[in-house]
This record gives sequence, C-alpha cells and structure tokens, in this order.
Amino acid sequence: MLRPGIFASVLGVLGGFLGVWLGIFVFEGEHASSTNLHSIVHDELRLSDEQEDAIAQLESEFATVRADYEADMEAARQRIGTALLRDHELSADVSTAAQEFHAAMGGLQLETLNHILAMRAELDPEQARAFDLRLAQEFDAASQ
Repeated sequence: MLRPGIFASVLGVLGGFLGVWLGIFVFEGEHASSTNLHSIVHDELRLSDEQEDAIAQLESEFATVRADYEADMEAARQRIGTALLRDHELSADVSTAAQEFHAAMGGLQLETLNHILAMRAELDPEQARAFDLRLAQEFDAASQ
C-alpha cells in the first residue's frame, strides 16, 4: 500500500515542477519578450500617429490570439496532469495531451513571429533598420 502513495507523491512533485517550468519558461518568457518588443517599438522608435494607431490595432488583435493559444496550452496542461494521475504511465492520453500542448505552443510562436513582422511592415526604412538591430540584440540576449 505504501508504493501507490509514494508513486502518487512523486507524480505530484513532478507535476509541480512541470507547472513551475511552464510558468517560467513558456508563459513568463512570452510576456517578457513581448514587453521588450513593446518597449522597443513604443519607446525607442519615433512612430507617427498613423503608425501608433496601426500598431495598436495589431497589438489588440495579437492579444486575443495569444490569449486563445494560452488557454489551449493551459487546457492541454490540465489534460496532461489528469491523464498522468489517472494512468500512472506515459499513456496514449498523456502523449496526446502533450502533443496538443506543443502544437498550441508552436502555434503561439508562429503567431508571435507573424505579429513581429506585421509590426515591422508598419515602419519606415530607418525605423525598420533600428527595429531589426534591436530585435537581433534581444534574440542574442535570450540565447545566452
């Protein structure tokens, strides 16, 4: 009888670590990078009123898309936990939920890149060069 209790405890701890990891590296990472990008666009580039309006619209649309993907990731994460606690193994349900999580995360990454490119398209050539330079610096900083 002690073994199932230990196994459940280990699964609970692993689930907790998974939740912390997801919170730090997935959810916070997305918000931190979007905050940096927001700062680059709005604080470092001198945008015209028309550019501000166009980018504000893009940001509003992206916020909705991002919220949808984050909800999908949260639902998949819940399914992973439920299936792990029920099956106590890497079952088909666990694997399917993990694939759903990764699909949502990949979709969010692609939408983020599309959003970055859409904002860049609103910039004039000088702003685009400055944007590209700062974006490259952010990617370099993130990889270290």
